[in-house]
Amino acid sequence: MVAPTNVRFSESVSEALGRYVRMTGQTKSGVVNSAVEEWLRMQLHPRIRFVTIETGERRATLTDGPQVWTVAEAWLSHDPAERSPESLADTLGVPSGMIDAALDYWAEHRAEIDGIVERHRIAQDEALAAWERRRAIDAA
Repeated sequence: MVAPTNVRFSESVSEALGRYVRMTGQTKSGVVNSAVEEWLRMQLHPRIRFVTIETGERRATLTDGPQVWTVAEAWLSHDPAERSPESLADTLGVPSGMIDAALDYWAEHRAEIDGIVERHRIAQDEALAAWERRRAIDAA
């Protein structure tokens, strides 16, 4: 359900928003909605911020650390009986508090992070298959 809200921006914010909308091709409503959603998520998860990646997609990442999906992928790669925030922190070379922050965010936004992990697994499988096809040509 959509709930209209009247928001008054200062002139400088309104001008900057207009420039950003023209640059990205998004709507003002879309930009404001995304910005508020990200801000609310960051209020609940203080060690999380959002970055724009090469494709233009916005992704949750740890402040001064890896993207949340990479922590989730590493977590899933460890044997369940042996995984802990401390062991994963050692593996990734980051403080265990960062691992806890990423796991907390992942728990609350499971579909988002699981979707990213799955897309990366598919991309890795496709890259491996392409590499194997190329090796077959080289060997012929």
